[in-house]
Amino acid sequence: MMEYTNRVTTIQNLEAQKITLNMVLNQKEAENIVRSFSPIKNLNDERIAEIPVSTVGKIIKHKGYDVSRIINYIPALYETSLLGWSEPEVHQKGHKYHPNIKEYHHYINKFNDGIGEYFIRFTLSEEKAKKVKIGKNYIHSTFISSVTIYKNGDGSQRIRENSPGEASSPPFYDLRLINFFNSVK
Repeated sequence: MMEYTNRVTTIQNLEAQKITLNMVLNQKEAENIVRSFSPIKNLNDERIAEIPVSTVGKIIKHKGYDVSRIINYIPALYETSLLGWSEPEVHQKGHKYHPNIKEYHHYINKFNDGIGEYFIRFTLSEEKAKKVKIGKNYIHSTFISSVTIYKNGDGSQRIRENSPGEASSPPFYDLRLINFFNSVK
């Protein structure tokens, strides 16, 4: 439990990487950037991940933060991210079952784009290994949320600001990340 508590604390206290926002990209432009990516090795645990071009549409269409503006930083942010938690693929009623997936791994990092500070959570799907081969890991999705959502001093989460570019929308927060942070309180 102590190792898990240390992991949560370490992730909460990550130094934010400074990045520069790029122009908004359409899906085709983002896909062309992702095509140039090589497999990415995480520097902390050496897990190698790929970003399939087929997932780009899902990644950039998440509500809240416009991921297309930072798509070129995805490799660097994954390389230096920390493993938060892993969970097996479990069939849930009402959800599609993925018999080829062994488990999901959630990696977390922090960045500052000059406007605000954000957590980014990468969800990797690990394929089941076939015979002696190792199952590949694919970045299945990203989730970006403002760091200020998680800071209250009293341990609770209150929304404090709107997501960038979404002045009339409610802020987007990562319930899975909130649960992860609260799991050690």
